[in-house]
Amino acid sequence: MKKAVVAVVLIPAVVAVVFAFKSFLFSSAAAGAQTSERAAASLQSKIDTIKRANDDKNRRVQQKLEISEPELESYVLVALKEDIPVRIESMRVRLTPGAIAADTRLTIPPGGTGNALVDALVDGTHNLYVKGKLIGAKGEGKFDLQDVRVDGIPVPNILVDTLIKRYAKPKYPDVDLKEPFDLPWGIDAIDIGQGKATITY
Repeated sequence: MKKAVVAVVLIPAVVAVVFAFKSFLFSSAAAGAQTSERAAASLQSKIDTIKRANDDKNRRVQQKLEISEPELESYVLVALKEDIPVRIESMRVRLTPGAIAADTRLTIPPGGTGNALVDALVDGTHNLYVKGKLIGAKGEGKFDLQDVRVDGIPVPNILVDTLIKRYAKPKYPDVDLKEPFDLPWGIDAIDIGQGKATITY
């Protein structure tokens, strides 16, 4: 019973991770030496480069840049931590051809849900795993959620959909996992390979 409640309460974290995938394509936060302000700053610099290129109306040549797993991990931990409703202890991103996965350790602090009964059941540290396919071509992206697990327990996609409506829609009205989305900042394509993502802009 407790694990079922934990799975339900952690869905806002799933929503945050998935939304981060869509908002800048992927996200994550790694603990230890790989997580660093420098790696987060490196990704932010690449985002700024893409934005500047998009603003340059005279630019005619497409360019590419690569984003690494440690950059994604650090960016979420450092730059996106305020957008995630629980504390991320660690996160490991795995990029494989066409797919992205995030294995995250989260801590829900006492009183974190605002409901004393639920808090008694779910506070503490839990493992969250999210995997999906990400396709980006011709300025359009599509994320297909394949697997969500909380403490090893599979979470049905229908439950994820329901909780996205409840927790993500009020803050991000355009979020919809089933619909394609425009890639931001004039990005034309995303190619996810082994350990890296190549952005064409």
